[in-house]
Amino acid sequence: MTNARLIVLLVLAASAVFLANAQEQTYRLRFGHVQTEAEEYHKAYVRWAERVAERSGGRLQIEVFPNAQLGVEADVLEQMRRGSSVGWQTDPARLGQYVPEFAVLYGAYLLSGFEDFERLVGSPTIEGWSQRLEEEFGLKVVSYAYAQGFRNVIANKVARSPQEMRGIRIRTAPAPAWLATVNSLGAVATGLPYGELYNGIQTGIVDGAELPVSAARALSVFEVADYIIETRHIYQMNVQVVSAEWFNSLPEDLQQILVEECNRAGLEATQALEANAAEDMQFLIDNGMELISWEEIDNEAFVASGQRAYETLGVTDIKAAIDAELGR
Repeated sequence: MTNARLIVLLVLAASAVFLANAQEQTYRLRFGHVQTEAEEYHKAYVRWAERVAERSGGRLQIEVFPNAQLGVEADVLEQMRRGSSVGWQTDPARLGQYVPEFAVLYGAYLLSGFEDFERLVGSPTIEGWSQRLEEEFGLKVVSYAYAQGFRNVIANKVARSPQEMRGIRIRTAPAPAWLATVNSLGAVATGLPYGELYNGIQTGIVDGAELPVSAARALSVFEVADYIIETRHIYQMNVQVVSAEWFNSLPEDLQQILVEECNRAGLEATQALEANAAEDMQFLIDNGMELISWEEIDNEAFVASGQRAYETLGVTDIKAAIDAELGR
């Protein structure tokens, strides 16, 4: 055997060993969110982790952390931008702090329900925003498949119009799009972390909060609030993000598994929340809350007032583009 042939064989053998080791390398993701273990999203993330581990033969492992155990969201997002192997359930309002156009998705009355959500997810406009988010800020969107339903006002004071809502302090997430939307309803938006929502109402820091009925049930807000004001001001979609640097370090088959299983679990969670919305509402009523329904409020006045949020955020032209994609 010639020296040249021997060298070639050795190189090929070394390459085979390298590829085998790469194939067996284990990748890990710590994925966090602010919700409790009782909520549908957490259950979906657990299913996601189990299915990813199974499909990847254990090569990709996801550990799920509820109740903001990974820390403050802004800090976690910055860890991702530096390439850390962490992921997070976020929302368009917070992503709007990087790519401002995202904020329009949490403007008042943009989406009228699940059908609008389905049409919008995967649209060329949103895909363009996602690409900018990845290229300019290092955040990779894994899924848009998680919709939580309508957000309503839960409060200890009654309001049936934007005028009656004046002066009522409503907890919302501390991001500009959230604050602008709640203020546009006539309320006084107060930014508090999700984990402080219950105590904030109980101690009178705020008069109420705005959130989906599924979350209101999971957080037992019926213990500290009296009224459900069915404003339906946001049809809430959530976004799962990871570090773009970390994601791009994965083999292509693991990237595909991660995204496909996240989408699958998200669609299941969305369907479950849609199916259970009436039951969750009835649960709150059965536990002493009074419903001020959509039909009982001046919903046209709320919709009209809500348009101020787009002016505040400077995204009226972007809203027009989204409306066009929705066929309005």
